[in-house]
Amino acid sequence: MSYSSAQEVLNALKNAPKGQARQQILADSKNRDLIKSSGANVTLFCGNVTSGKKLAEQMKNIYIGLIARLNFKTSQPDGIGALGGLSERTDGAAFNTLSEAEKRALIAYKDDVILQNGQAVLTTDINIIRKNNVMRETREELNNLGIYDYDIPFNKMQLVKMPDIKDDNFIINRWNGEGMAWAITPYCHLLEVPENLLDCLAENSADINRHEHNSEAAGFIKMPLFEALKHYGNHGGEIRLEDGRNAQSDYRYPHEWLAAWSLASNLLGHDDNKLIALKQELQAQTPWHITFKPAAEKMGKDLNFVAEVLNVKPETISAMENVADNYALLSKAQNLR
Repeated sequence: MSYSSAQEVLNALKNAPKGQARQQILADSKNRDLIKSSGANVTLFCGNVTSGKKLAEQMKNIYIGLIARLNFKTSQPDGIGALGGLSERTDGAAFNTLSEAEKRALIAYKDDVILQNGQAVLTTDINIIRKNNVMRETREELNNLGIYDYDIPFNKMQLVKMPDIKDDNFIINRWNGEGMAWAITPYCHLLEVPENLLDCLAENSADINRHEHNSEAAGFIKMPLFEALKHYGNHGGEIRLEDGRNAQSDYRYPHEWLAAWSLASNLLGHDDNKLIALKQELQAQTPWHITFKPAAEKMGKDLNFVAEVLNVKPETISAMENVADNYALLSKAQNLR
C-alpha cells in the first residue's frame, strides 16, 4: 500500500511489527522516498601493497582507522566502523523564518546550510551534503574522544560508488515508534592519510579521562586492513548486535565493511586472482563464515552489486563466496566429529 505523506508512512511503520512487515512497507519506493534521508562516512587509510608470497604479507603495511562505537542509550559496545553518521538536515519553512545571523549560525552544524554569494542558503546538492556530513560527524566523534586538534584533508576524499544502497535497519528492526526516523541512503568515502595521523588519533583516544561525558565512541582503532576484512559475520560474543553478531568486534554497518573491501580491491589493482586468494587466506584463519551475501541483502542488493563495488567480474565474487563456503562446511564437519 502506498501512502501520501511522511506521517502516514511513519504511522504505518509504528503500527507494524518490527522486521518483515516494516520491510514490506518500505519496499514500495514511494513510501520510502517520503521518509528518505542520508548518512555519510569516511575510512581513513595509509600504506601500500608490498612484495610477499602471501596476501597477508603483501598487505602488512596497510592500516585503516575505525571507531569503536557505543550505544547512546546503554553505553554498551555497538560495533565498529568508519568515522561518520546520519546527516543533519534543515526544515525549509523554519529556515526561512530565521534572520541572516541565525541562518549563518547553522553552518557546520546543519549539513545542508552553506554560504553562497555571501548569504546562508539551503542546498539539496547531495555532493555538498555528504561531504559536510562527514566533516561534522568526524568532528563530533573525535570530540567525544577528547580529540580537538587534528588535520584531516577532507578535500581529498574519494566516493565509493554504491548506487542506491539502503541502510534501513534502524527503522525496520530497532525503532520503537517514538519521534522521527528515516530510511537512510549512505555514502561511503575513502581517504589516504599519513600513518602518523592514525597513530596520533589512536594514542589520544586511549586516554579515557579525555572522553566527553556520555560519549558515543569508546575509542579510535588503528587496524590492519587485512584484519578488518574479517570483521563481519561473527555471530557470538557477550554483547551482540540485534542480528546476533558480536557488538565488540563486528562492523555495525555492512556498507562500511564493503567500503573496506573496495579499498582492498583498489590497492590490489582489482586483480581477480589476488582477491580470490585474499578471501582464501582470510577464511582459512577465521572461525566464522566471511560471506558477502547477508551484507548485500541488508543493503537491498545482491552479489552482482558487490562485484560492481569491488570493480571485478561477478564470477570473481562467486569464486570468493565458494572459497568461504567450502571452508565453512569443512569447519562445521570438523566440529561435528
